[in-house]
Amino acid sequence: MDLPMFDFALASLLMGLGIGFDVAIATVARAKQLHNFRIAMLWIIGVSATHTLFPMIGYLLAYFSVQLHPSLAPIIGIIAFTCIFLYLNAEIKQLSQAEQESNQSQLLVTLGLILAVSWDALWSGPAKSAQVIGWPELMVWGSFILVGAMVSILAIVSLKFSRFISQYSEHNRYSSLLGYWVQYSVIGYFGLLAVLRYTLQANFSWWQILLMAFAGVAAWMSYQLAGKDQLARSSAI
Repeated sequence: MDLPMFDFALASLLMGLGIGFDVAIATVARAKQLHNFRIAMLWIIGVSATHTLFPMIGYLLAYFSVQLHPSLAPIIGIIAFTCIFLYLNAEIKQLSQAEQESNQSQLLVTLGLILAVSWDALWSGPAKSAQVIGWPELMVWGSFILVGAMVSILAIVSLKFSRFISQYSEHNRYSSLLGYWVQYSVIGYFGLLAVLRYTLQANFSWWQILLMAFAGVAAWMSYQLAGKDQLARSSAI
């Protein structure tokens, strides 16, 4: 039975939106760091490639009934969490200093976030195997490419939108700190999500993890800023 093109496109686009929404959120959160062309290209190409290949791998694993990827999930969670933790640690320690972007730290968090936001795409593969029952083989493989393209478009549009909005933001100390708090909290959310869901298999809602991230980053930033202010006062005496 031939599959109507509209049904094929709709099913693929819905899957792309489903697994690519977190990419859009992470892209908005990291817009300031993605002004570097190399980092931006790594991010866009990375999430596009993983969101094309991971569902394909998951589909093949489900198709051949190979239960391999669940055993890798705890390791991926630890790697993603560690990369993001190291990045946040370096960034928050430099809050009171002149802003300097470290390409090494940006590469670190970019790789960590790519893993964090892409690993769920692997789990979409088994669901894909149920979705494509009766599809022609060419459309099955073509749908993976369409999903990856959809994720790439989401990342690019989110980046453009964030840069446009940032032109109208104020650049005083307090608004900058507020912006960093939101940014670091969203990034921290993905790190917590990875370790809680993939490594610890803890059953928390997304909003609970987000609240943990906001509270944790707020305490972390407050501690670092208070310590540096105290050190500055001691040096002035």
